[in-house]
Amino acid sequence: MNIYYREERLCGGLSGNGGKQNWLDRLLERPRQARTREAFPLDDINRVLHNHHNSFGCSVKAPMGNIMWRSEALHYTLPCDVEAYIPRHISFTDGQRDFYLVVIGDACELRVWPDSRLWERQEAHWFSHQPVTDYRDFKALKVAFDALLVHVRKEDRLAGH
Repeated sequence: MNIYYREERLCGGLSGNGGKQNWLDRLLERPRQARTREAFPLDDINRVLHNHHNSFGCSVKAPMGNIMWRSEALHYTLPCDVEAYIPRHISFTDGQRDFYLVVIGDACELRVWPDSRLWERQEAHWFSHQPVTDYRDFKALKVAFDALLVHVRKEDRLAGH
């Protein structure tokens, strides 16, 4: 499960298509970014992305417990002939909704992509991801991420690291 960006930079409070949030979400954007940095330290994210047992996904007992990740970023041409950037990321799903912890450079952000399951997409659908604004989703992602860290550490120990 990949997520697509128009360029090689985080979207912050904007949608992937550049749309703005409502005024309340814009007001809460800065505290949300700080909470994300605190809850998802870059060292822990990199521990997952560059694990020693060469895994790229797993299932854990947690909400959003089906998890995959991409440890290398790349540029890609979409089927609609638009250039896109696929950043390093960890994707979480419950089978209904897809969430992403995206890393570009030394910063990260949480995204939800409502159109990720569409089979046929127009250009706007490829970039329709939004910032995660619901605190219940944030908490569920934090629980899943913590369970993922436990799993990765265990697998790394079994791999001799």
